[in-house]
Amino acid sequence: MPSVVYAEHDGVEIGLDYYLPPGNGKCPILLWFHGGGLLMGSRKAAWSHLRNAPEKHGLCMVTADYRLAPQTRMPGIMRDISACLAYLRSSAFASETGGRVDQSRVIVSGGSAGGWLALLLGSGVGFEASGLAAPEPPLGVCAIYPITDITAPFWTTPQHLAEYLDPNAQETSWCPPDSLRMQLYSYMLQEAIEQDLVIGDCGVPASAYSIAPGIASSKFKLPPTYIVHGTQSEDVVRAADGAGLDVTFDVLTGIDHLYDKDPKYEMDNMYRWIWKLLQRA
Repeated sequence: MPSVVYAEHDGVEIGLDYYLPPGNGKCPILLWFHGGGLLMGSRKAAWSHLRNAPEKHGLCMVTADYRLAPQTRMPGIMRDISACLAYLRSSAFASETGGRVDQSRVIVSGGSAGGWLALLLGSGVGFEASGLAAPEPPLGVCAIYPITDITAPFWTTPQHLAEYLDPNAQETSWCPPDSLRMQLYSYMLQEAIEQDLVIGDCGVPASAYSIAPGIASSKFKLPPTYIVHGTQSEDVVRAADGAGLDVTFDVLTGIDHLYDKDPKYEMDNMYRWIWKLLQRA
């Protein structure tokens, strides 16, 4: 699993890891961004289906970091993800991988906040507001239980500990390990301050990064996109349908957020969708 620094900002190196499939042929690239509300997480938290994708699905799997809020606000994060996509299309990455990658076929993916970043890269939403040129969109997007709008009630309504002390509250099968960043995430939910942490005083409204309104305005378009569940995702799917865009919505019931962390979920529907897209590209 080689690691590469794809960008540097104010002395902070921003890295990615890549995994190549066996053999010598050229392979498409699947770029994955981690979740964590843009406040925590790491490219090292690649679930088993991602680590298995090179050998099982013949993909070059790339997991990438980006600078975290609140030290970096949304425009800086947008700059990072754009730089990452540009690096994957560069001669430097072609050389790094020994010419093994098909740089014309890049699909961007991510879970939760990472799915939001994938949708932003795919649609171009938020780049102009951030003072950046939107990159050439990827071939496709896979957004797994993505955030799509931090102006939604989930992010603006305080959530308190009492809910988790209630034995009759909804069951769950997984919780992230404790860390200071996790405490920050919990505090963000408790106080409903995601916008303050991610947007802050950068002068850009949070709505500038909302996917569904951007698509509905016809100013932005998505490439072929696969989305797995989530109530906010329904707004994106409706907007995409209204704009005549190619979006597949896979609704799974009875599963938790971050369900694909469990090795039993191999995400076969997603990888089948990816290869159908690649075969017609």
